[in-house]
Amino acid sequence: MSLAQESRPFGLRDIVLAPKYLPLAAYTLIATAFIVDMVTPQALNAEAFYAVPVVLAAFSPNRRLTYRLILVSLLANTLAAIFDAGMDNFHWDPIGVENRFLSLVSLAAVAALTLAVQTAAARIGSLSAIDVQRRRHAALSSAADRILATLGSPQLDAAIVAEAARVLEQRTIYWCPAGDRLGCWSVADGLPCQMRSSDLPQELAALAKEPPDARHPALTPLEEPEKWGRGSRRVEQSLLSVPISDKSGFMGVLLAQVAGPEEQGLLVIAASFANLVVGALQQSRLIADLAARNRTLNEKQNIIQGLIDAIAHDLRTPLAALSVTLKQAGEGAFGELPPTYAAVLGESKTSIDEISRLAETLLLVARLESGSRREVRTRVRLDKIVRELAAEFGPMASARGIAIVADAPAEAVAHGAAGDLRRAIANLLANAIAHTPSGGTVVVSATNGTGWVEVSVADDGYGVEERHRDALFERFSRTAQSGTGTGLGLYIVRRVAEELGGYVRYEPREPRGSTFVIALPAAA
Repeated sequence: MSLAQESRPFGLRDIVLAPKYLPLAAYTLIATAFIVDMVTPQALNAEAFYAVPVVLAAFSPNRRLTYRLILVSLLANTLAAIFDAGMDNFHWDPIGVENRFLSLVSLAAVAALTLAVQTAAARIGSLSAIDVQRRRHAALSSAADRILATLGSPQLDAAIVAEAARVLEQRTIYWCPAGDRLGCWSVADGLPCQMRSSDLPQELAALAKEPPDARHPALTPLEEPEKWGRGSRRVEQSLLSVPISDKSGFMGVLLAQVAGPEEQGLLVIAASFANLVVGALQQSRLIADLAARNRTLNEKQNIIQGLIDAIAHDLRTPLAALSVTLKQAGEGAFGELPPTYAAVLGESKTSIDEISRLAETLLLVARLESGSRREVRTRVRLDKIVRELAAEFGPMASARGIAIVADAPAEAVAHGAAGDLRRAIANLLANAIAHTPSGGTVVVSATNGTGWVEVSVADDGYGVEERHRDALFERFSRTAQSGTGTGLGLYIVRRVAEELGGYVRYEPREPRGSTFVIALPAAA
């Protein structure tokens, strides 16, 4: 595969496209006109050809060259006139003088027009350059959106080379990632495709690896042997290399063959595009790293979840069997026991029940954290749960000299898991009883609102100091008055409420006490 240009006959257009040949052609024309002028009579209007090189200068932006051509043409015209007159013994032919004067006037007019054309061309070129830069910057902005949209996907390399062709306005461009990990990518007529590095054009293969200057884009003149033979021509071209690198090292290179001389504006936009690609590759690298870490974390989480399930099963089953056995033994199922031994069995059963509840609590917290719960949600009557729990906690509260009041005048229905809601309300009741002194009252209520239902547990106990309130619903949070417990009860309450689209809040009571409220969306 080669990027060599097709050959065709060399002509005037080649001189215009290659300005370095224009002075040679212009001075050659002046010399030719001077020789013809000297060998022809005064009356023959050969001096009109002096204006041709000046016209040719209009194709060059070099005003100094134009002034030199004008001066040389005037000098050649004057010398030729003197030479022609000298050949006639300095007899000035009237027609020759008139022709010479007209040639000088026409040369001055052509010179003025040439300078005007150069000025206009410079202005047009400046406006054209500004328009090109605006177009390129607009393409750069659009390229940023399209490249960023492919982050973390296999299409990133294809997007880079496709957008490079649009921004740099090159029909054919190559993207060679560092390390040859995926070969190279190319764009031909707007379509990106993957290719092997060995298929790169010979002119670009040397630049496919890390270039000498891996920091800035560069345009290197393309060295081609001169083809001045028949049916061929030479076209000036450059190789554009846009290295992509950051502090961590070389990341790849964009390559293209650019027709024409070095263009500073192309290098500026190439540098901006290189910065865009560096940012995209850095973000892609970060996304890949995060994905790998997430996979590792998921694997560890699955292992931990499996261990939790196994431990929970291995703990709950024997503890439940032991609790039943101790209860039966205490009730005399295995024979009458001495009072002291029966008391020890009762205390042991209480301890085992506490361990069972702790295991259930830790298992629930682990599943809340991992997001692996799959609880069945139904319509749950919170007013019914409130009345049932008030009855269940009644004996415990009475033993501590505390009154429990259930206030659920109407149906309060939420959509969720009945077991979770029951546990959350039970945690609030247990906390209220534990932090209320003898003679106090605990009120548990369920009320309906506009689109919401609320369950509140209010007590006239010790309350919560203000310095502890911000972390009240966090894991392992304990108030100054709490010397027991796991510190997970209120955390479970918050997580259950949030899973169902609700929230939990704390409200201090006056003159003392606390109110905890679970607010949930009402079931349709």
